[in-house]
Amino acid sequence: MLFLIALIIAAAFAFLLGEPLKKHPTAFYIGAAVLTTVSIIAAQFGTDITSEFVREYIIGIFSRGALGAAMWAVVMWAGALPNGSAPIKKLMPIRGELSITAAIITLSHIVTYGAKYISAMLNGRAGTGRAFADFVTTSVVSLVMVLIMVPLTVMSFKAVRKKMNAKTWKRIQRAAYIFYALIYVHIMVIFIPRAQRGREGSFLSVLVYSAVFIGYAAMRLRKYYVAKKKPEGRLIPNIVCACGVMIPLSLMGFIAYGKDEAPSKSAAAVSEDGQAVFTFTPTTTTTASTTTASSTTTASGSDTTETTSADSTETTTTAVTTETTSESDETTTSAEETVDEPEEETPTEAAVTYKYRDGVYEASADGYSGAVHVSLTIENDAITSIKAWCDDDDPEYFGDAMNTVVPQIAANVSADGVDVCSGATFSSRGIIEAARKALAQAEN
Repeated sequence: MLFLIALIIAAAFAFLLGEPLKKHPTAFYIGAAVLTTVSIIAAQFGTDITSEFVREYIIGIFSRGALGAAMWAVVMWAGALPNGSAPIKKLMPIRGELSITAAIITLSHIVTYGAKYISAMLNGRAGTGRAFADFVTTSVVSLVMVLIMVPLTVMSFKAVRKKMNAKTWKRIQRAAYIFYALIYVHIMVIFIPRAQRGREGSFLSVLVYSAVFIGYAAMRLRKYYVAKKKPEGRLIPNIVCACGVMIPLSLMGFIAYGKDEAPSKSAAAVSEDGQAVFTFTPTTTTTASTTTASSTTTASGSDTTETTSADSTETTTTAVTTETTSESDETTTSAEETVDEPEEETPTEAAVTYKYRDGVYEASADGYSGAVHVSLTIENDAITSIKAWCDDDDPEYFGDAMNTVVPQIAANVSADGVDVCSGATFSSRGIIEAARKALAQAEN
């Protein structure tokens, strides 16, 4: 899980490089700025990067905000640990420098996803229903976070801090508590819907983030109570603190538990060029242009042959009747009637036509924040495989959209009446529209 990896990196950075950071903070700020700039460029223009490891664990740890959140977690916990403990002695002297470094690294996430959110808003792709509510909530929370983070970061520089009144500086810095709370809200708005849809790893992410942020809140309140009340024993504060962590954590787990089935990925494989490939068992759907039906009826005392042609809906009947009476060695033929029989028609084999031509057809459409591409392979009016890939859509949302809509398109051999994936509406619509264009190319 990306955040756990980021936490290990952030903690190692704080404990192993604390002294160099304190002595030469500018060098670390420049280094963080360079890494942030590179990650922003890679996230914006590195669409040809096919390595999942590079995208997820090198670029993604910056652009998706995991490392920034982990750095802020270290800064938070530095103020919540018990006074006099070894970790707080190590972290408190460099807390200001850690805050500035965390803010610089967080800029990667702000710029990368800020550009996507602005593009979605300008192009009317904010979604509908719950997706729209999540979009608005995330946008507002992110904006408030930035408005809090920027001035607090500026005031963390020693040159600025020295020019400010100590009480005023401390009073303003308390806004950091609001900032930390908004980080948690921002993360939960993103991950809880994913966890409820059964998105792989999202439920664990909710639990880990909740443990870190709820644990911090409980420990910070405990520290305030102990400093204010100075109780003789610590048993009751410790029990209250533990309950203050476990009860909300259990509640968040209950809320986030995936009630929906996880999107099936069994039909998809990833090709060498990074495309998702869905393969399907071909089925033949045919339309007969001509049908012919024949029936023969024989009755006692008469031979009747009836031929019906469905093309002309006309019926021709030829009857041959023979009546024989026998009485005491005497045979009398009372009637014999013969009608010339027409030449019997031979049933015609059904001529089959197809709606689509066999072959591979590719088309593109707009996704959430970039072009979506779909390639269909058609055989005897059946879709045997579908490839789908995107230029700039979020990989997780695009993956959910593919697993939801692609099997429907293949089953229906049509892009009509396909249900979109909740939470990935515009990625779904991009795939559906691209498939519709590809099928239109294949029509006879």
